[in-house]
Amino acid sequence: MKREGLRWGAMQGRGWEHTLLREMLMRWKKYFLRSVMEDRAENKAIEWSKLFSAREKIHKRYRSIWDVPLIQNRSALLKRILKDDMKLLDVGAGSKGVKEEIEKLGLRIMYKSMDIDTNIHHDFYDIEDVNEVFDVVILSEAIEHMSFSAGIHMLKKSRDLLKDGGMILVSTPNIFHPNRFFTTADHKTFYAYDELAAVMDLAGYDVNAIYRSFNDAFHRYILKVYIFGFLFRLLEIDYAYTIFATGTKRL
Repeated sequence: MKREGLRWGAMQGRGWEHTLLREMLMRWKKYFLRSVMEDRAENKAIEWSKLFSAREKIHKRYRSIWDVPLIQNRSALLKRILKDDMKLLDVGAGSKGVKEEIEKLGLRIMYKSMDIDTNIHHDFYDIEDVNEVFDVVILSEAIEHMSFSAGIHMLKKSRDLLKDGGMILVSTPNIFHPNRFFTTADHKTFYAYDELAAVMDLAGYDVNAIYRSFNDAFHRYILKVYIFGFLFRLLEIDYAYTIFATGTKRL
């Protein structure tokens, strides 16, 4: 009771919203460290010192989440990186939303999909069965459903499927958004923007850029981004839903 009283007193003194947010972030960090240590016990091949070194390299380019540029949505990014006649593998394709977006953009892409869900038709149901090479691999909202070591394996396997100079696009829920990660029960590993880029570096990619995506009704966009943007920064939370990172196969 005494401990709870002290905590409540601290919340009253500092602002309960700020203190509550701090406690949420601490819980996320503990969850992440626990999951990482479990993976470390399972897979001793992960080079942890190199991972943390890669993260520091990312910090030199993006010191905080607010240094990561904002884009409207995935389609805006697809329009930048895709060109006609490219060959693309969509990993974790689900209902093939990426394919629909490509068609709306009017791009002529040789599209193939891979997903473990056999209820929907895909070209492949296991990444190990893919025996072709591609210009682009997209791993959209999939890596967080895997263990940490399995995610690295998927990135390395995707690299092997890329042509020289090929590109990967990876996206994951933005953990700085209060509820993006924890709204899906089968999420296993969450990645901050720097962790995602560092893992890509470790898997053999040169990280090109990182983005945050946010798209909402015009009035809410103005309110969140411009009018109340300072409040989000003060509370150290983000209105952007998703993190995107692009990388090129390192030769």
